[in-house]
Amino acid sequence: MEVMPTSAVAWSHVMLECFLKHDHLVVDLTAGKGKDTLFAAKRARDVVAMDIQPAAIEQTRALLREQDIKNVRLICDSHEALANYVDIDSVDAFVMNLGYLPGGDKDITTLWSSTKRTLEIILSAMKSGAMISLSIYPGHEAGKIESEGIEEMLAKLDQKKFKVNKITFPNQKHCPPYWVGIARC
Repeated sequence: MEVMPTSAVAWSHVMLECFLKHDHLVVDLTAGKGKDTLFAAKRARDVVAMDIQPAAIEQTRALLREQDIKNVRLICDSHEALANYVDIDSVDAFVMNLGYLPGGDKDITTLWSSTKRTLEIILSAMKSGAMISLSIYPGHEAGKIESEGIEEMLAKLDQKKFKVNKITFPNQKHCPPYWVGIARC
């Protein structure tokens, strides 16, 4: 057994475990293979899971069906369109696991342009007490650009309105993924 989480996703789950309540609404903005969606669905009232890739939606649907989870709405669309599906100020937690679909096409990845727009939408409307959980992957070219953009954005957030935490893994080689949490005061 590990003494502490050793990955960005593991830290995301630790933080969400501490944060989520049974009456919460969670939006998983990058459904991927459904692991974050499943994690949230077991702890929150409702989950909206989005992904731009139909294969990701189908993998998530299969995992949820296998676990008999019914409190999730799946949406095949870009996370930039999230305001078309939920009132942002009603969401308690947003989860983004950036990068590409594990085992999928590595040329299909989240991009800073869309991630930036999504974060701007969320940050401008998220309610007090809500959080954003980001797993960030700077180890590939698009991820490096995304990471640099996120870091620049975080540095500009008003500390009176937002609390930001960052967990890195400084002794891991090859630009390891890291976790960032943003809470609205």
